[in-house]
Amino acid sequence: MADSVSMHILGINYSIDAAAALIRDGEVIAACKEERFSRIKHHAGFPNQAVDWCLSEGGITLQDVDDVAFFWNPGIHAEPLHRNSVARRHHLEFLSSVPNILLNRHFNQIPVQSVRQEFTLQGGHSLGIEYCTHHLTHSAGAFYRSNFEESAILVVDGYGEKSSATIARGAGTKLEVLHQIDFPHSVGSFYAAFTQYLGFRANNGEGKVMGLASYGQPSSYEDKIRQLVQLTETGFELDLSYFSFFLERTRRYSPKLTTLLGPERHKDEPLTQRHFDIAYAMQKVTEEVLLHLAAITKELTGSHRLCMSGGVVLNCVANARILQESGFSEYYFQPCSGDGGTSMGAALLVAHRSGAPRVEHPMTDYLGPKFDNETIAHELRRGGIVATRLNDTCKTAAQVIANGHIIGWFQGRAELGPRALGNRSILCDPRRADMKDVLNARVKFREPFRPFAPSITEEACATYFDSNGVPSPFMILVFKTRTEHVTTLPSVTHVDGGARVQTVSAEQNARYHELISRVGQHTGVPCVLNTSFNVRGEPIVNTPSDALRCFFTTDMDALFLGDFLVTKTPELHRQYQEIDS
Repeated sequence: MADSVSMHILGINYSIDAAAALIRDGEVIAACKEERFSRIKHHAGFPNQAVDWCLSEGGITLQDVDDVAFFWNPGIHAEPLHRNSVARRHHLEFLSSVPNILLNRHFNQIPVQSVRQEFTLQGGHSLGIEYCTHHLTHSAGAFYRSNFEESAILVVDGYGEKSSATIARGAGTKLEVLHQIDFPHSVGSFYAAFTQYLGFRANNGEGKVMGLASYGQPSSYEDKIRQLVQLTETGFELDLSYFSFFLERTRRYSPKLTTLLGPERHKDEPLTQRHFDIAYAMQKVTEEVLLHLAAITKELTGSHRLCMSGGVVLNCVANARILQESGFSEYYFQPCSGDGGTSMGAALLVAHRSGAPRVEHPMTDYLGPKFDNETIAHELRRGGIVATRLNDTCKTAAQVIANGHIIGWFQGRAELGPRALGNRSILCDPRRADMKDVLNARVKFREPFRPFAPSITEEACATYFDSNGVPSPFMILVFKTRTEHVTTLPSVTHVDGGARVQTVSAEQNARYHELISRVGQHTGVPCVLNTSFNVRGEPIVNTPSDALRCFFTTDMDALFLGDFLVTKTPELHRQYQEIDS
């Protein structure tokens, strides 16, 4: 049981990418998305399993929690309708659904004694539920995790209650909102509408559209799409006559958009240059809006540091332009900037409001479950799987990668965000020009236009990529591959010459850094192709059992599960064992 004087805040996000987080005295103890447990990508139900895991990881029960921090403020929805819609919005129901689920499941039927904006249970334990304003949870998750003492904050997403963009300032433990732009004028909703127009699922396929845009070229579509967005002194305005996402209709765009740009693409319809060019144009306009918002943020705050969060911040191409062009000297892009990170942000917000001091957070996104070798060995025995415990895991794995094989790499704590950062990853040699196609055909089954990313040692990054010495530990920035190394790293350099780089330091992830360094000793290039440990349509693996299932249902060559080696043939197993000996 944890020290009774500690302050525990449980954060919850209950919508798309449902998640939970536990904060103790301002420190993040645990954070994980529900999809990793349920195996339903972008899980949108209550994060029951994530809550259970967070409490278990903290060595407490819900009766030890001081407050529950929720990522949304339904009280704002009690105001008169603020959208151009007559449809009822359901967010006010959070006021009843959150305590209904939380108390029923996690308090094991202990009766509620009274209700007064918080719950007092029999025995005297008091549990407050604080409903936090959505963009403040995004702000808190970015600012407090940045370790900046002071910073400007820019949040951009679809919407939170009624705001689609927020400019704030952080100082110490305080957050101050300076300016907001209200829905339906929304960058996230604008991008989601085009995602649907191009034949992908909104709030799911935006990353695909970002990859698609790299195949496009300048065209007349830029001027056509640019006319849909007007930049103003205080932000931007959409021409809403081209959209319908604020009316809760099936299509997020109006017939006027198809009149302007031509017919929408239907799912599984072949992609043409027209689709590439529309994606290119829409991406460029999005970047222009974000650069404009960053300039306003700098002017309002006067800060030379910038923290960014919100779902739009997963657009790493736009982030790179902000890094290069917005004039700030230091940046922090929240790695779990979508709604999955708001559980952690909400908990940090309430913790600091309640008096918890700032703590130095490690520059990491490894906040999820971990499994020791004993637990892994038990799972292997339970499945009757032949495995070898290695003496030198990194040595063996590096040689296997250098030999051209594809491995599953399952180590340490899982990543919270959507990008695998070397603990739940599939890895291979990025020097092979055909590796992208091989990986797609044998393991990932993804669309061929989607790029794969490199993980490279931080000290070697500037040699291969035009990074200007800026670290990118969260794979949330795009750097150009240096011209002389495009042919060195063909399978991780996208068609536009860029790469979504992850830099890895020994401090950030000692084992992953060692693995990449040893690959470099064999190949001369301290870099691996890193993609998330999953197949198309599934969440990233969470447990050893998930990893084994993914390994045995795809054509990976080897699985490094902690310090255990798993293969599919005796021949490969003997070959890999010889490396370890």
